[in-house]
Amino acid sequence: METNQNKLFAYGIQNEESHLRAHVCPIVRRIYVFPTKNGLAVLSDGIETMGYQNGVLGATASGFRVKPFDIPKCVSLQINTTAWDNIKLDKNESTSIKGQKAVRLVVAMIKAGVFPLPLGCIVDANLKKSIEIKGNDIFVWTVKDRINIQVKCDFPGGEKELGGTGFLYLQTAERNPFKYI
Repeated sequence: METNQNKLFAYGIQNEESHLRAHVCPIVRRIYVFPTKNGLAVLSDGIETMGYQNGVLGATASGFRVKPFDIPKCVSLQINTTAWDNIKLDKNESTSIKGQKAVRLVVAMIKAGVFPLPLGCIVDANLKKSIEIKGNDIFVWTVKDRINIQVKCDFPGGEKELGGTGFLYLQTAERNPFKYI
């Protein structure tokens, strides 16, 4: 018999207002980045999986395991070993701490200019070019003023050949018995 305290609530990729997702996968030392809508599009192709936390009876999450490159436009970023060593992600840390460290890593990548931010072209009403080439310079007008990025620490995730599970975990429901932020 399921009690209300064991009930999973719809909370995950389908509720986000993000444009991009970044799955930080420490075991394989890769960050997988993809448009959120592309992850949503392949959920039904994934393997439904329950998540658990130590010390808690019953599932604390549900979602889908999806192969990284089954997600259209998913890219794998390999970053400097020193960056991984400096962030010191530990599988025994709380979900909150791992998440904060994953965010710090992505922010550092953005600041260093090595995080793939989407650029697109705007075509104005006069059908002027939105990409201009003048001499050796290229001028691009971006599509969005603000890009929302959802960062997930997907500790065992990533390519099997690199030591990961072979999947990324796209969560769709959870419960939070320890009241983590």
